[in-house]
Formats: sequence, C-alpha cells, structure tokens
Amino acid sequence: MSAESLDISVGARLWYEGAAWTVVELDGSSALLRAGDQFKKVHAPSLVGTAESLDLPTVQDARAELDAVVLASLNTKQREEVYREAKVFDELVLATAESPVNDRYEAAADALGISVRTAYRRGQRYAEQGIVGLVDTRLLQPHRSTVDPEWDSACREALDSYRDQSNPSMKSVLNKTNALYLSRRPQGTVPSRAVAYRRLRELDKGRYTFGAAKQRRSVAERPDGVLGRLRADRPGQYVVLDTTPLDVFAMEPVTGRWINTELTVAMDLYSRCILGLILRPISTTAQDVAAVMFQVVTPQSWGPPSDEDVPGPYVGVPETLLAQETGALPDTIVVDHGKVYLSQRTRAVCQRLGINIQPAIPHKPTDKPTIERFFRTLRQQLLEHLAAYKGPDIYSRGKNIEDQAFYYVPELETIIREWVGIYHHTPHQGLCDPLLPKVELSPAEMFARGMATAGVLRLPASDDLRMEFLDVAWRSIQHYGVEIDGRRYDGPGLNLHRGTRSPYGGAHAGKWSIMIDRDDVRTVYFQDPDTRTWHDLEWEHAPGLDAPLSAEAAAFTRKLSQQTNRHVDAGAALDDLLERYSKGEVTSRREKNLARRLATQPAKDNAAPAAGDVPAVIDLSAHLERRRAQAQVADDLDVFERYYAEHPDQGAFEVFDE
Repeated sequence: MSAESLDISVGARLWYEGAAWTVVELDGSSALLRAGDQFKKVHAPSLVGTAESLDLPTVQDARAELDAVVLASLNTKQREEVYREAKVFDELVLATAESPVNDRYEAAADALGISVRTAYRRGQRYAEQGIVGLVDTRLLQPHRSTVDPEWDSACREALDSYRDQSNPSMKSVLNKTNALYLSRRPQGTVPSRAVAYRRLRELDKGRYTFGAAKQRRSVAERPDGVLGRLRADRPGQYVVLDTTPLDVFAMEPVTGRWINTELTVAMDLYSRCILGLILRPISTTAQDVAAVMFQVVTPQSWGPPSDEDVPGPYVGVPETLLAQETGALPDTIVVDHGKVYLSQRTRAVCQRLGINIQPAIPHKPTDKPTIERFFRTLRQQLLEHLAAYKGPDIYSRGKNIEDQAFYYVPELETIIREWVGIYHHTPHQGLCDPLLPKVELSPAEMFARGMATAGVLRLPASDDLRMEFLDVAWRSIQHYGVEIDGRRYDGPGLNLHRGTRSPYGGAHAGKWSIMIDRDDVRTVYFQDPDTRTWHDLEWEHAPGLDAPLSAEAAAFTRKLSQQTNRHVDAGAALDDLLERYSKGEVTSRREKNLARRLATQPAKDNAAPAAGDVPAVIDLSAHLERRRAQAQVADDLDVFERYYAEHPDQGAFEVFDE
C-alpha cells in the first residue's frame, strides 16, 4: 500500500474521528468499523480525506509535489528524455524476465549511456515512484537566496515607511535597510551592493516605491485576499456615479484664459452604458450632482446629431445608484465621502425618491473599478487628441499647454457626449455573455441582452419627476405674486390663489410650496393643488437676462445692491463683474469662481434646450476666427510690474490668497 492510497479491507486499521477502528465487514460501498465494543457503519467513499491508515510504513513518502506538477515543471526536452528512459526500462528491465537481472540493467545502461549502478538506482525509483522517479531532482531544487531573511524583513519595513512619503532614492532605502538590519543583528553581514540593489528591486515589485506616488498609495489601499465584486443582473439595478478633473484645459469666453473643469458621470453597472454626464468649471456642486441624477431618470440622446433623433440606452428607474465623484430611480446610491454627494440637497432628493445612500470605503479604488476604467478610456480615446490636453498627471504635461486652450466648457461637453455615442457601440473587453465568453459585447449590445433577459423596465410614474430634484420654498401668494430672496415672481397660474391661504399644514401651514432651480432662478414653478398642473412663474427682471442666473449669482447681485453706488439692474451687475474679471480687478476668490462660472454659461433663450441636452457639431473654422479676433487680455501678474514701475522705492510685499 502506498501513501497516495487508502486500502479498505477486512482487518485494516484506520484512525477515524479521533479513535482507532478496525474494518470487520465490507458490504458494497459500506464498511462496518469496530472500536472495542462500539460499531459504526460508514459509507466507504466518505472516508477519503477524513481517515488515515494505521498500517502505513513508518517511513513516509518524502515527495511533496503531485506527479503532474513535477512533470509540468520540466521543459519539452527534459520531459522527452524522461519518457525515453521510461521506455528503455519498460522494454529492457521490467518486460523481460528470461535474462538475469544484471544483464538487463547492463543493457539499459548501454542504451542510456550511464553506468550500471546509476541504471539500477533509477530503475528502482521507477518501480517504486513511477515516471517521476526518473526526474533529476537537481532540476527541481527550490531557489536559494544568499540574503539573510532578516535583511529582507528590514527592507520590507523600510519600503512600507515610504508609502505616504515622497519618492526616495534606492540608495537611501538601502541605507535605512542596512541600519535596521545591523541594529537587530550587529554581527550580521549585509549583502553586496549589486546583490542589495537586485534584491531591493525584487522586494519592491508591486509596491511602486520609486514610481508614481499616487499609484503607490492606491496599491497600498488595495485590500488583501480575494477582491469582492458587485454584480448586476440586469440594466438599471446599479448605477455608479463619480467625478474626476478633466484632463483638458477649457477656455473662458470672456477673458480667453484657460480654466480647469470637472466631469461627473453616471454609468449603468450591468451594461457600462453612460446614463448622464455634466461638465462644470472649477468644481462640482450639489446642484450638479442632482442634475446628473435628473439625466439618469430621463431619456438622453448621445452621439452626433442626425435627422433621426434616436435616444440612447434608457434603463428607466434603476434600483440602486452607486455614486462616486446617465432615465432611472435607484434603490441605493453608493457615494464618495465628498460633501457634494452627502449634502443636504442630495440627501433630500434621494429621500423623496426612496433612494438609500451607502457611502463607499474611503480611498478604495477597487470599490468603483468600472467608472475608473471609463475615465481612462475617455482619456485615451478622446481627450488626448484634443487641444490643451494636459495628461493624467503633472509628469505627463507638456510645455505651455495652458496656452493651447481652445474649447469652451459647453463645447467640451458636447464633444464628450458625441464620443459617448461611439463608446456605446464599441466592443468592451469586460462585457461578455457567460454562454459565449469569447465574444466581446458593446455596452449597447449588453444593454439589449439585459433587457431581453430581465424583461423589466421601471419607468417613472409621473412626468413631474424632475420637480423632485428642485428645492422647495414656502411663501405666501400676494397680489403681486411671490417673493423669494428679494426676487418677485408672477404668472397667470397664481390668479385663483392670490391672497389666500394654502391647504397645507405642518411647519409651513397656510403657505404655498414653490419649486426653485438653484442653477437658474429666472423661473420658479408652482403646482395648483386643485388641478395638479404645474405653472411657470417668471422673475420680473428675467427679460433683461439672456443667460441662466444661478442662486449664487443672484445673491452676489443682491449684495452689490446694498453697497453705495449700487447697480439697479441685475444683468448690469453681472456684466460689470465679468468686465472687472477680464481686466484682472477681481481679487476675491469667491468672486473669481463666480465670474468663471458665469463666463462659461452660454446665452440662451428660456425655451431653448440646454447645451448638454442637444449635441451639436462645432464649426472649428469659424470658432478659430472668432478667437483670433478676440482682444488679448493682460495677465494678472502684470499688476506687480506696474506697481514696481510706479513705486521704485518700495520694497517687496507679501500677497495673501483668500
């Protein structure tokens, strides 16, 4: 009996369930065991892996690897040589019994070109172990390192200490390693310079201590063990949101200067289809996140404009929304810990729509791999081919890239939306049918497959769903309309309710609910409680504005009106702000950010759709001519040169950034 088998026969002794048993009877696949006065009947195959034979020889088999592993460790030439030796022993030693044993081994030794003693030794191993007994054990010796394991431990500790630090040199890491090693083993011997550098590279593999610091921190945050994966069974079950700085500089239409932007994207986890996106200058706000969520629950059009307005993939109302930094109503959103996702506005919208909020684990890129991979695809397939592309990090940036800024923010968003239409029909390596794993599917094909398989499309129950994304203001209806933050709104929809109390109770009893879009306060919305019809209420000064006016810009205008030499017209106040900003006279950071946002908003009519809703083809030739005709504006730094020119006797002064 060998160590690889367990013989079950009458009289065999076994160690099973903590006791010694003797097989007393075999009946088919059942075995009757006896231990003293106790009997146990077991299913014989169930003893595999749970019982041990007590009749094994005392000398155990020293081989630790499987025969298949040993043979697979050889290259083709070595494996053929082993099979040739086995054939010789089969023909000359084991198969022939007429001639003496010594003659047979002499014939095998002559055929193999080895001594008789070696042939006898190999033949014995072949008879006992099989074909693996002919394998030269020297070929399978494990790699032996000449470096002290304690030195390796000190090197790993030194590498771990630089996880959140700036990139060190290899020499400094080795010096720190040697110091740690000698402090623990004063009599130890450090490896030579060449061996130390080679061993350092081996231990640093996968740590990126001498590579990108961002990648090093990301890898360090990666969880150990098996990575969990969130799986979606159908479109709309999970929707992922994330925000990232765009790797392309945009241009301000007022000053012609470059500006940074942030892109917020919503993606269906099952099909990888993009359900909504928005591009904003400076940074993303809670209103922008709500705008993307509104796109998720409403059908969107992607790709270049055409005569046939074919909407893109629409998942309806998704069950779960995973938000990081795409229409649908989710059950849960998994969000980053940014305040724009955990703001009161986002919480209120999710609560009104029955959406749960699940914060993601901080600094865990493995929680959102699909959206991170989409950003990389966007950068490699589109952004790097645009003007003013700045690369994924500062090390990849070219020289004077800011001066190449060419596209306005709405134009960049339009280009991205057109590219998304191409992305939806591009084969995706991560999308496949389990029945056809080698066939790569596009997001649109995966979406169609999911809809055909699930057969469920949850559509919004009301056309008024967009109102759920707006803020509520409680006001009384006067003879002139309603007043919100000093702005008066009026419309025919208030005629039946002027000077009356509302039927609502609670904390705002007697007042009427007015829905406000914080991105454009020129119009608010009022719902008649009797007919359930929505009415638009226009601000009395809205006809003087040809662009959306956000609540932030309106508050700035109101603040100016309280100062001396104040502006009466809101449009004139905003025009003055943009003019001062173009001349470099705006010093407040808040005013600068506000001016940049206003400068990137295109002028549009109240009834015209948003730039992001209707993709358009950009006339680059006319665009370039318009840019060339634009007046050049002096940079902000010119103010220092003018100051020193006018005050040559003044020393240096300190500038504080608000």
